[in-house]
Amino acid sequence: MTGAPRERLALGVLAKLPLFQQVSRQHFTQVVQNARTLYYRRGQFVARRGEPAPGLLAVAYGMVKLTLQGAGGAERVLRLVGPSQTFGEVALFRRQPLALDAVAVVDTGLVLVPAQTLLALIESDAHFARGLVASLCQRLHAMVTDFEATAMHGATERLAAYLQSLAASPQAASVTLPAAKKLIAARLGMTKETFSRALRELARDGLVAVAGRNIALLDRERLAHAGRGTEIDLHQSRGAAAS
Repeated sequence: MTGAPRERLALGVLAKLPLFQQVSRQHFTQVVQNARTLYYRRGQFVARRGEPAPGLLAVAYGMVKLTLQGAGGAERVLRLVGPSQTFGEVALFRRQPLALDAVAVVDTGLVLVPAQTLLALIESDAHFARGLVASLCQRLHAMVTDFEATAMHGATERLAAYLQSLAASPQAASVTLPAAKKLIAARLGMTKETFSRALRELARDGLVAVAGRNIALLDRERLAHAGRGTEIDLHQSRGAAAS
């Protein structure tokens, strides 16, 4: 890919990120000029644990999984990063090696903004600095929520909450799973078999309908209750509604 198409790709990806929405035109132009485009095949490491973090990475297309490797090769998927999402922000503040592996789930294109470029932007643009802090706080909140779900909730509750999180709006009637069920199961801290069983349970109770990766959300209110673990007896609820 030649220089001009690479720059257009970087411009298109970075312009969509909320992080850069309030940045001045001059500063944003500098960010785009310093950005690099990177391409990875399915299964290829984007970065390995113990390596220095290069900067902010934004997904143009494809998907990256952030993982930890346990004893015996067991893998814990901490996050799935899709188009117009970012990772690597911690590199701006911690001069320590990466604490996890980043692996391309499918053929993936990334835009890398070097740490030095963003550090300079923090110094010169207060809007960007505030936006970055807000982004990191949101990421921390998501991590706490994930930990709570894994520690306190069962598989069905975790899956219900995850399906809710995929919905683009409170009125959305369906969602599409962004990756294979096995990978999403790993992301939710369960086996593929447990994931399939939980999905069948939600379908049996009339909360969703499944067609491959497409999931119709038939009852958003009850699905939300299921995700919080507050709807105890789904069968009794169905019987009361029928009567």
